[in-house]
Amino acid sequence: MAALLDLSPQAALEFELTAIATFDRMMRQLHAEQYRRIQRARELAAVVEGVTESSTVGERDLATRSFVAELATTVGVHEASASRLVAEAERLTGPRSATLAALEVGELALTQVRSVLELTSGLPAEVADAVEGVACEAASAAASSGTVATNSELRRRMRRARERMHPEPLADRRARAVAERRVCVEPAPDGMAWLSLFLEAERAIAIDHRLDVLAARAASGDPRTPAQRAADLAGDLLLGGVLADDDRTRSGMAGTGAVAPRINVTVPVLTLLGLDDEPAELEGYGPIDADTARRLAAHAPSLRRILVHPETGAVRNYGREVYRASADLDGYVRVRDGQCRFPGCSRRAERADLDHTTAWAHGGETCAANLAVLCRHHHRLKHEAGWRVALEENGIMRWTSPAGHVLRTLPERPFMPVGAGDGVDPPTGPPADQLEVVPPDPLASFDDEWQSLLEQSAPVPF
Repeated sequence: MAALLDLSPQAALEFELTAIATFDRMMRQLHAEQYRRIQRARELAAVVEGVTESSTVGERDLATRSFVAELATTVGVHEASASRLVAEAERLTGPRSATLAALEVGELALTQVRSVLELTSGLPAEVADAVEGVACEAASAAASSGTVATNSELRRRMRRARERMHPEPLADRRARAVAERRVCVEPAPDGMAWLSLFLEAERAIAIDHRLDVLAARAASGDPRTPAQRAADLAGDLLLGGVLADDDRTRSGMAGTGAVAPRINVTVPVLTLLGLDDEPAELEGYGPIDADTARRLAAHAPSLRRILVHPETGAVRNYGREVYRASADLDGYVRVRDGQCRFPGCSRRAERADLDHTTAWAHGGETCAANLAVLCRHHHRLKHEAGWRVALEENGIMRWTSPAGHVLRTLPERPFMPVGAGDGVDPPTGPPADQLEVVPPDPLASFDDEWQSLLEQSAPVPF
């Protein structure tokens, strides 16, 4: 950098831009090489998993899913991202090799490569090759002439070629695409989230237009922007089918609209009682502020308490008595783990299975120390692929991949044991191993619940 001090600002700027362009070309080359390595690693993983030409489709699929999990945990990405890389590598080292070559020489950027893969997907081979050729030729011509071929420009050219040569009528393709419509929620910082709808284009445009029209009818003195009014209108309409200013249809609704929330109370019990402002946690999202948590709890029909031994932190152990966990043990494990315990998986516990880490058939017990939350996909990987798991202290799970990588996952809420002298008085009753912790009977009213919780959370003497 010292040498740059002798350059004029104009010359230094040109130097930096040249360096940026050089690094960009290098990254494109590295992306191309990464795709080749991923495909090679997938082939080797299949050999390790014992896949042969005589293997069934199910065995091949399981080996692929196992490799996706291996790749995700190796590079530290979500399995959806790893699966995308694997699928892209297969196509780029196969039928879309011309696109990979254009990426390697720097004529196509990674976003443009993914546009080629998207717009050639599902096409007959000759049509896909022609659409790919449109992109590669445009990118090569732009590089030769020193012009810029943006991703949007390439997509326009490819779409025109795709529609012109596609053998299947657009109406038939639309009917198939409509089957993929869905709603997605993506958490955002500061207590917010994105809500997305994937649906027919005309419905999306009509919804956007209707919200714009409704938001434009601002009431006198309304300080909200049109964008804020449109967002509030969408939320009110989705939650209750009514508008925010229609008092006749909003009576008796829950604090979030027409949705009555379920609150799992763990540590922030004093927050709900108004004695503390420690953030609560909304399942499927993350931390929320204390006022929001109290507002949601005020409309909850009941509270589910997680009861543990006051000294050891242990929950009820059913040993070999029963295979299926009872409601209290099931709830404890799901709140403790929070989500699937496979490395990198974020599927919430309420949508996952409860698994015996040491199988019941092999002598495993039905207890918190041998139960963990696994989504159905990773549940199958544990039992049918080459992944091995062992439990360590404090709820840590040690996973070993088919390639020998060791990864560890932690429970979302460990419920660490608390011993005498660590902030609580020593127990005066029978020994811990003679105590049986069972859920209390439901109380008569919500006010009784608050009073009971307040009595249980009396300050600990110092």
